[in-house]
Amino acid sequence: MTEPKPYLEAAVENGVLVLTILRPQIEGEENAAGLKEELLAAVQKHGLNKVVLDLQHTRYVSSIAFWPLLTLRRQLTDQQGKLLICGLKGAVQEVFTSTKMVSTSGSMNAPFEMVADRESAVARLSQA
Repeated sequence: MTEPKPYLEAAVENGVLVLTILRPQIEGEENAAGLKEELLAAVQKHGLNKVVLDLQHTRYVSSIAFWPLLTLRRQLTDQQGKLLICGLKGAVQEVFTSTKMVSTSGSMNAPFEMVADRESAVARLSQA
């Protein structure tokens, strides 16, 4: 039996935890639950409350994908932390923007703040 493929890759850059989603699709309750577990475990393991979530490899998300991301955001907010999302493109960016889940300005109307790329996101959080 093969090991299940991880959902995430974690790295620390300038005191910021960068979590890159490795799966090209996030759909279904089982995948969302697995992603949530890995997201929360990575934050706990590294003990950082400034997190960049990079979705550059993700090509499709269903609405259930928002559940683990909102859970992560809530946990970071409780820790006076910050979450930035980057790497959104194509259909994934369309889903996030059409559902008003992201803002480029940090607007209070959207639960997530979007930055174009990983480098910009890390730079913004490392200065905060």
